[in-house]
Amino acid sequence: MALHGNLDDFSLPEILQLIAVQQKSGVLKLTAGEDVAVIFFDGGRVVSTRDRRRNAKDPLKPFLVRTGRLTEAQLKQVETIEAESRRELTDILLSGNYMNGDQLSKALEEQIQDTLHQLLTWKTGAYNFSGDARTVPKFAANVRLNTEGLLMESMRRIDELARYKEAFASTAMVLRPKALATPPQQMTEAEARVLPLVDGLRPLRDILVQSKLVEFEGYEALHHLYELGVIEISLSAAPPKISPITATPPKETAPRATGAIAVVVGAAAIVASLGIGLFATPALFSQARRAAPATAWAEGPIAEVDEIQRVTLALETYRAVRDRYPADLQVLAVEGFLPFEIARDAARHGVYRSDGASYSRVPR
Repeated sequence: MALHGNLDDFSLPEILQLIAVQQKSGVLKLTAGEDVAVIFFDGGRVVSTRDRRRNAKDPLKPFLVRTGRLTEAQLKQVETIEAESRRELTDILLSGNYMNGDQLSKALEEQIQDTLHQLLTWKTGAYNFSGDARTVPKFAANVRLNTEGLLMESMRRIDELARYKEAFASTAMVLRPKALATPPQQMTEAEARVLPLVDGLRPLRDILVQSKLVEFEGYEALHHLYELGVIEISLSAAPPKISPITATPPKETAPRATGAIAVVVGAAAIVASLGIGLFATPALFSQARRAAPATAWAEGPIAEVDEIQRVTLALETYRAVRDRYPADLQVLAVEGFLPFEIARDAARHGVYRSDGASYSRVPR
């Protein structure tokens, strides 16, 4: 069976279903501009999305690094061996003890699912299906995945990810633990990875990268914790709205001063500005900071969380993540659970003691 055409006329889900129903073997090549992807089938089942051509991009390599299965240094070692020996990637990973068979099989399944999810977002491009069972690649580690199951999961991910991104509208937003919330006793592996990263300091984009999860899994874990009320969006970390300044025509001024007078006036202005910046501004800012009420956009419970509650929240979050209380309040600042300023003030105003299982705070 040979198929070719444009995705505008025949969608990728339809193509995949046709190959699966007819239990065909071969390779489906997809092209969209400079992007090229392949899907290999064996009896209607997906066995690989890796391009075997030399100099082609292997999606498995960046996937292993992105999900924390290989470091950048390890990948360079593997690629060196690959270039010198011309051995296949999965063979090197197994023989070099970078991964065992079960770990590699799981990684391959997850990589195929993630790649298919990305390919289903392509709206335009060309496709070509050709070959037979002889074109199916044979690797040191092989998988045979149900095409319809992969397709249904990918469609679910597309729908759910759109919903998650409505709740988390920007990757620049900051998430933080919710005051007095208790983390669930039973968490998925993905949730256990992202929760320690939600500290009120990291933006969403950093959490997604540092969790070593694929994008969907990261969003799914964070959204579930958000729905459970374990974490919340930190409004105080959002940039304030700035009203545009209306341009006004310049007022007519007196005739320009002569060159000498202009130099003297300019020098005096610079000296005055330095004096204001060094002495007057810090004092005025300090007074304003003490006197200023909560900002208008910090509504509800967020505006009511004082420093004592923030310290308590940081302690409970630390215990949930580290399974113990810190020995010293400064640890909260060093590990990013609390700003240094608040940790310092809390230590100055009270005596903190902890044996790891419990703690006490006594005012000085």
